[in-house]
Amino acid sequence: MGQVDFQNAISHFSRRFSVGIAFFAAFGIGKLSGNTTFAANVTADAVVNYSAGSAPTTYQNPARALGVLNGDTGYGGMNPFNPTYSATELVIAGEGGSLTLHLSGNVPTNGINLGVYSNVGMYDNAADVAGTGLANTPADLYNQASRAVVSVSQDGTIFQTLNGGAPITFSNPANYYTDTPLNLLYQTIGVQHASQFKPFRGNLSSFDGKTYDQMKTVLNNSAGGTWLDLRGTSFTSINYVKFDVPTGSGDRMVVDAIGALGAVNSISGPSRVISENVGTGAHSSHIIIDFGPQSYDFNVHYNYDANGHGMSGTQALQLLAANSDFRATIQSFPFGNFVTGLDYGGFVQIGDGSAGNNYWGYYLGDGTSWTSSSIGSDTRLLTEGSYDGWVWTPLNAGNPAFATVPEPTTGMLLGIGSSLLLIRRRKIR
Repeated sequence: MGQVDFQNAISHFSRRFSVGIAFFAAFGIGKLSGNTTFAANVTADAVVNYSAGSAPTTYQNPARALGVLNGDTGYGGMNPFNPTYSATELVIAGEGGSLTLHLSGNVPTNGINLGVYSNVGMYDNAADVAGTGLANTPADLYNQASRAVVSVSQDGTIFQTLNGGAPITFSNPANYYTDTPLNLLYQTIGVQHASQFKPFRGNLSSFDGKTYDQMKTVLNNSAGGTWLDLRGTSFTSINYVKFDVPTGSGDRMVVDAIGALGAVNSISGPSRVISENVGTGAHSSHIIIDFGPQSYDFNVHYNYDANGHGMSGTQALQLLAANSDFRATIQSFPFGNFVTGLDYGGFVQIGDGSAGNNYWGYYLGDGTSWTSSSIGSDTRLLTEGSYDGWVWTPLNAGNPAFATVPEPTTGMLLGIGSSLLLIRRRKIR
């Protein structure tokens, strides 16, 4: 019995016998993960325009917003209690100021795909005398959150505002190293770090009363920051972002870095984006991951073996996990593997079909129509131009009612939403 024979049997057993499959949870789960930067990961790569406004002179170098995050703040690792503060890393647009950045790749507008890293820091709870990191309830900041009107453009000429033209508040902290603890709020420089290119869909309240370890769980290997919903624009993709700080607002915009999900292939429309392009070889196939609110189209490249066979469906997931920010949780049984969790772009869905839970259904198609796979992903062999679809599926659902490649559905709208304090401090109660 192959992986998907078993995967799709869940639905059949449920409909016929209405029995749970709770024994799945008793077995160990192996996680396949990757944290490698590819062309699909987008940063700001050029300054188009900058007006400092009322920004301090030492923070008026707009090139500081370009490139990747630097996890070393000069006082240990960057974390929610210890943000970046150096003028060598940050640029500020004060009242009346503006900053326009060019992006290193096409950023699709079919979801929450554009992240902005500022420098907000959270108070550590006064009861945390060891300084190991504990947020107040509610979580609160010791410096002013950035705030600006944000607009985006495809060509650098025509811009459209986000959030209905109202200013957006950037109050989400950032985290970098994932393998070192805090001691008196100081974090040693680590080896493993979070992804600048993995959307964080929470907000400041997501950290209420959390310890630092719990915060890392909430972030789920994202570096945090505030991620913006681009679905309100008429563009299929964007290549520019602009921050305007209104005169007289009392606001300012601090930018450390941009992190965005890009498309390495051209975008044919707002509903279909190739999110990653991984592997090498003469042949390629599509792996569609449909989370419900949003779906992703991956291209995997490979060579046929000596018998003229391509890689298996399971191996395609493993290739993605080893070479991108995609993650798969796969449970192994003597008769095959069972996919219980998929994770990408800030979406995480985990379920095994037991006790009424949803599960990942496996489908085969041609890019136009889809059918439930009759073979397992261990047995399924990819061929040139083939399509595999993984759909987050209610336990008693039949085949998904899509007629084309799964499209993003209407879904989540990110809820986002005053001097710069360059110090570390606790809130006095």
